[in-house]
Amino acid sequence: MYKIVFMILLFGSNLLFAEKILDEDHRTTLAKGCNEGKANDCIELGVIIFKTDKSLKRKNRAFKFFHKACDLNNSSICSRLAATYENNLSMRYDPKRAIKLYEKSCSLKDAFACDRLGHIYNRGEKNIKADAIKSLEYFLKTCQLEKDSCGKIGLAYSSGIGLVQDINASIKFHMKACDFNETQSCNELGRIYLDNKQINKAKLFLEKSCKNSSGWACAKLGGLNKDLNKSVIFYEKACELNSRTSCSKLAKLYLKKDNTKALKYLKKACDKADAKACTMIANIYLKGEGVPANKIKALGFLDRACKFGDKDSCKK
Repeated sequence: MYKIVFMILLFGSNLLFAEKILDEDHRTTLAKGCNEGKANDCIELGVIIFKTDKSLKRKNRAFKFFHKACDLNNSSICSRLAATYENNLSMRYDPKRAIKLYEKSCSLKDAFACDRLGHIYNRGEKNIKADAIKSLEYFLKTCQLEKDSCGKIGLAYSSGIGLVQDINASIKFHMKACDFNETQSCNELGRIYLDNKQINKAKLFLEKSCKNSSGWACAKLGGLNKDLNKSVIFYEKACELNSRTSCSKLAKLYLKKDNTKALKYLKKACDKADAKACTMIANIYLKGEGVPANKIKALGFLDRACKFGDKDSCKK
């Protein structure tokens, strides 16, 4: 029995010794590859050291290899290193060093790095003054590298959440995003110009959004057009795109002119949980306006109106 236990312990210790040799051999191979200019080998060696070496001094050796990988133009590791220096809770906190690393990564077309530089210069940092021009430059690079970021930057500028509020900068980024057919940005431009009473400019962007199937934009165009026929066309498209208010407006336009069409659009609005539309249908069936009077159908629509929040319908 003692012999068996001894053999197990001996075998186990030999296994650990073999693993240690393999680990050292692997580290040697990675160090050689790193010295030969293989960035991925530098990164892997750095990760191994950081994860397995216990002392802080030894862990810090990992960063030597991470920096070497960055020197070898691995943009991803440059950005990750920069983030460790940007974090003000880190012992390595060094904003100026973070900026240098982000600048290198951004020059290597890393969108994340360009975005971080935009934010740093927008708000300022310890010993680094806010610089609106630099911030815009870096955000524009981000936008060019990652098209879906343009609208997000535009929204941050318009809302003042995450960035210093700047409507002109917001317009610039929403313009870019709208050029890339980002419907939300086209809508936002329409809203901005409507708020500023620049109706013709607003229409240009709303028309683009409406073509891209924005029910909100089509509904707005329906209200802006003085030509009733054009207004109906936009409301019809908006209604198809789930704008219940547009369905209701169409119904009101057709009431007393074409009750069949009015009822069609009221039913669409009611199906989209428009309580008033449900109530109007109930009244049409109660009075028999353009349709045979039908109290049972009327009660059914009153019940729906009640469920959708029309308290008066609940009493009937």
